[in-house]
Amino acid sequence: MNQSPLPITVLSGFAGAGKTTLADALLANADGVRIGAVTCGKAAQGADRETAELPNGCMLLTLSDRSMEALESAIAWLAGQQRFDAIVVESSGTSDPMTIAENLAFGDDDDATPAGLAHLDTFVTVIDATRFIHDYASSDSLAERGLAAENHDDEDGRTVVETLVEQIEFCDVIVISKTDLADADEVGKIALILRGLNPRAVQVKAQSGNVPPADILNTGRFDFDTMASAPGWLVILNGEHPSDDEPDAFGVGHFVYRARRPFHPERLWNLLHREWPGILRAKGFFWLATRSDVGGSLSQAGGTCRHGPAGVWWAAQDRSEWPTDDPELEAEIVAEWYGDPDDNSTDDRRQELVLIGLNIDPAAWQDTFDACLLTNDEWALGPDGWHRFADPFPAWEVEEHDHDHEHGPDCDCDDHRH
Repeated sequence: MNQSPLPITVLSGFAGAGKTTLADALLANADGVRIGAVTCGKAAQGADRETAELPNGCMLLTLSDRSMEALESAIAWLAGQQRFDAIVVESSGTSDPMTIAENLAFGDDDDATPAGLAHLDTFVTVIDATRFIHDYASSDSLAERGLAAENHDDEDGRTVVETLVEQIEFCDVIVISKTDLADADEVGKIALILRGLNPRAVQVKAQSGNVPPADILNTGRFDFDTMASAPGWLVILNGEHPSDDEPDAFGVGHFVYRARRPFHPERLWNLLHREWPGILRAKGFFWLATRSDVGGSLSQAGGTCRHGPAGVWWAAQDRSEWPTDDPELEAEIVAEWYGDPDDNSTDDRRQELVLIGLNIDPAAWQDTFDACLLTNDEWALGPDGWHRFADPFPAWEVEEHDHDHEHGPDCDCDDHRH
C-alpha cells in the first residue's frame, strides 16, 4: 500500500539534558501513536543495528554507526515497514541540528535514500533546567568535558555554550526538562532567556520526559529557511522582535548598536577581552579602520567570544562585479548604502551588533562601543592614515568576493573566553 511520507522529529540537547528519557516516554505512549525511534549506541553482540519491539507497536532501532549514511538508511528502513505514524531521531549530545537538517532535508532530492518515504517535521531541543544556567556561563570546551564528538576533526574547538546555542537557536520546540527538580523562579528565568535566544520556538515544560506526543510529533513546524532566520539576535537585528527595548520581569532585554564609522582596532580588541557582565548573546558584524575591505564577524555566547572575517564589503568591489540578475540582492545593497553613491569612504561598511542579556543598560553600552570608534581627529586622517593604527587582531583570510556577513562561530577565526 502507498503511504504518505512519515514525519521525522529530531531530538537534540546537551549531554544529560533528558533526550533519552523523552524518547523513552514517547515510545511508551498510551495514545496509540506508533513510533519508530532511532538512537546511536552499542548494539548487542557488535551488530550494526539492534531492534527492540514494544507491546504498543513502537520500535527502538539502535545503531552502532553514527554516520549520516547509517541514519538515512535506518530512516528508510523504518519508513519501509509501513506501520509507523512517526519517526523520532535521538541525536548525540554535541550534535549541531543545522548540520542534521542539511543532511536530512532531502525533500525532492531523488538521490537521497529516504526520499519520498519520510520528511523532516519538527526539531526539538531538550534543556536541563537544573544545569542550563551553569552550563551557559561555562567557558569549558567540549574536549575539557570529555565530550568532543568523534566525527569532528582535531581542530574542532567548540565550547559547551556554543553547542547549547547551536541547539537552542535551531529548533521548533524547546522542552525544558526536570522542572520538578529546579526552583520555579529559576525555570521562569530560563524560559525567558530561551525566548530571547529563539523567540519562534514553542516551549514545553516536562517532568520525567512526559510530553504530549502531539506537541512534538507531526507538528508541521519545520521549514529550513524560517528556522535559519529564527535566532533571537537576527529577529532583533531585522526589527521583527515583538517587544520594545524594555527588559522583561527577569531583566532579560536587548540592545542593537549601529554606527557608520570604523572601530579603532586596538580599542575594540581591548573591549572584546574584557568581562561582559550579564550578556547572554552578542552577534553581528563590524568595521575595523585598518581593514576596510573585509567586514568582521562577532559571535559571543555565555563565556565564549569569537571574532574573525565575515566577508568582503560591496564597497570594496568594482561596480562591474556587482550582481545584475538578482533584484532582491541589488535592492539590499542600495538599502545598506550610506552617503553619496560615488563616495567609497563608508558605503555599506557599518557596525551592526545585537546584545541580549540581563539588566542591559543601553546608554552604557552605547557609550562603550562609541568609545571604540575613531575620533574626529582619527577619522580626518583617512584610510591611508588608519593603516598606521596598532591592530592586534589576527590576519583574516577570506575567499575573493565572499559577502557572507553571517560567518559566525564556525568560521576559521580567532577566539577567546571571557
